[in-house]
Amino acid sequence: MAGIREYITQFGDKTFAEYPFNDCDALTLSELIYMPFERVVSRSFDTEPKNYSVAANELFALNGFKHKKLGLMITNHSSINMVAMANTVRFTQMKIAAVQEVYSVKPAIQYCAGTFILPDGTNVVVFRGTDDTIVGWKEDLDLFTQKNPPAYKMALEYIEQVAEKFDGDIIICGHSKGGNIALMTALRCSDKVRDRLKAVYNCDGPGFHDYGIFHLGTYEEILPKYKHYVPSSSFIGMLMAHDYDYKAVKSTKHLGPFQHDVGTWKIKNGEIETAPDIDILAKTTDAVLAIVCSYADDACCKAVDNIVTHLTEGLGQPNLTQTAKHALTSLSGAIGAAKQITPEVKDIIKDSFAGSGKRIIEAVKGINRSNVAEITSEAFAAITR
Repeated sequence: MAGIREYITQFGDKTFAEYPFNDCDALTLSELIYMPFERVVSRSFDTEPKNYSVAANELFALNGFKHKKLGLMITNHSSINMVAMANTVRFTQMKIAAVQEVYSVKPAIQYCAGTFILPDGTNVVVFRGTDDTIVGWKEDLDLFTQKNPPAYKMALEYIEQVAEKFDGDIIICGHSKGGNIALMTALRCSDKVRDRLKAVYNCDGPGFHDYGIFHLGTYEEILPKYKHYVPSSSFIGMLMAHDYDYKAVKSTKHLGPFQHDVGTWKIKNGEIETAPDIDILAKTTDAVLAIVCSYADDACCKAVDNIVTHLTEGLGQPNLTQTAKHALTSLSGAIGAAKQITPEVKDIIKDSFAGSGKRIIEAVKGINRSNVAEITSEAFAAITR
């Protein structure tokens, strides 16, 4: 079954004039941004944009002309597709500019954005999802425990710079955490930027701390331009408070965590293959996670953050690859760190989730394909009370 790679092969000989930018292109670029283009493209908006093929070939050369995995859970598909794209008529027409990567341990920041400029002047801003770093995974937790993690501010500043520097329409894309940031940016950007938005793509991005972001008054405004895709058995896309204006995508994998890889998403005749709805497993995941999160008040969020910080520091490794490579040492470090967590913090967690088990069982028993949105909305409403 065809996917991103087959799409590149099948439509690579068509220009954007012949076959306009579409959902498959957005998906392709959302995967592509995982490649470390910050190594070959200037972060400055004052530097002349670089031809995509030049940038891709330079990056491939820096990697020793080898297709390397980007991490324990990120395959080398991005590298293979990057090189394939550099040899097509379609993608050699693109330019790439202002690739800005920020990495920080305290606070946890794993952020990257880049702009692909199409031949007609359209600016496709793509935000990177979670990479292999422990910091990146810690930041994922911060999306729930913090209403405004640092990456949000960076993304908003970035999109304003794009609008100031470049003319033309703006498209915003992202996969996973990148999808979350893409949606947030569209909802919170200035009116002058939003007026230039042509499309917003959220590819299986997790939700937000609460539903407040959907009450800004801008959600309905961008909805006609909003493309939200989740795999049919989505797990990541069901995390936290999210919208329900999504399309379910068919995948070559069967379980949600494995379907999160956009390389498994099916594409047919230049279109993403969709299913009528997400399956009952994804619906159940959605409801259960919403109920669990509804028990986490501010004190609980701080306690969870405390625990995760201890554990990640205890691992003593920079990324998942090294954690797996030094599994025994990492596990030992994490256990030692867990012992340092105070009884007060543990009691907060215990008290916060008291009674959640019974509520989850009741919800699962009564779940069906039509009432999940109601269950989850009620659960997350509890967080804001």
